[in-house]
Amino acid sequence: MRALWIVVACAAAVALLVSAQFFAARRSAPPIGFAEVQTRYGEGSRQVEVAGVDVNYRDEGSGPVLVLLHGSFGSLRMFDDMVRELGDGYRTIRYDQPPSGLSGPVPPEFFLTSEAFLSEFLDRLGVGPVALLGTSSGGIIAYRFAATYPERVRAVILSNIPPSAPVDNEGARARLPLKLRWSMGACVRYARPFSRTCWRDFLSAYFERRERVTDALVTEYYDLNRRPGASEFTSMTAIMRDDSEVRRFLGAVKAPTQLIWGMLDPVLPPDTLELLAGRLASTTVRVDKLDDVNHYPPLEAPEEVAALARQFLDAVISADESAFGPGGVTVPPSPNPAFSDRSRASH
Repeated sequence: MRALWIVVACAAAVALLVSAQFFAARRSAPPIGFAEVQTRYGEGSRQVEVAGVDVNYRDEGSGPVLVLLHGSFGSLRMFDDMVRELGDGYRTIRYDQPPSGLSGPVPPEFFLTSEAFLSEFLDRLGVGPVALLGTSSGGIIAYRFAATYPERVRAVILSNIPPSAPVDNEGARARLPLKLRWSMGACVRYARPFSRTCWRDFLSAYFERRERVTDALVTEYYDLNRRPGASEFTSMTAIMRDDSEVRRFLGAVKAPTQLIWGMLDPVLPPDTLELLAGRLASTTVRVDKLDDVNHYPPLEAPEEVAALARQFLDAVISADESAFGPGGVTVPPSPNPAFSDRSRASH
């Protein structure tokens, strides 16, 4: 009997030790100063003030303009590999959506929506008609901009974006493997901001090609998201809560649209791709599926996404060149009358 109690006590001690280690790895991360993250990640970037907000951006290459829009918790750096793979022939513009990355902060009284802010940003750069590529919540900015400023948009590429509201985050977590489900549950509850372990598990949950979840990528997400204010909600936060608004915006997109979809996404499974295609009722839609890719195709599969995007854009922009003229010509923004009262936040 004594031996049994010793075994039980040892098992309990081991369980407590494992539990303590589990939660210790998922406690709140220490903050990092803006100067430090700028030193680590600011090389190659530029700064411009837009509507009173400092914006960190990159403007590379020449040719028709392609604006790249990152998702929640991301930064312009998520497109590094894709831009390299895209090669010559396009001018790519990407920016850290304030207050994320190296942009921001956003004043408390700020009221511009994400699409109105993007319009002012392009005005500051003197950029005219553009193609847009948005992934995850960045796709919300893309379709809202395309619906609101149709004369400024040549083409739209949407990659694993929510086609309805609200997003079923609880259902997405339930579709994760048990270990990742436990980890993400603990991280959401106890780690504000996320620890390094939380970010590794977060990225692992949304990457099928796990070799792409490198130490450098984990450290980048860890650093950029523990900067004070980096995750604050603003009028530009790309979240849609009213499904009728989602349908209205998607139904107003007129530019030719490509959907590049990671088919192993627990957040947005294949049936959401079908729903999105159906709601883009006012334009032509091309669908490209990536069978072994998860939630962030431009980050997980930059070679394939760049090749598919170039193929689509080459065809669309070549056919449309006579209507728009060469890329980079400034045009006055004329919002779609149906959205002319939407310059203020309406998420």
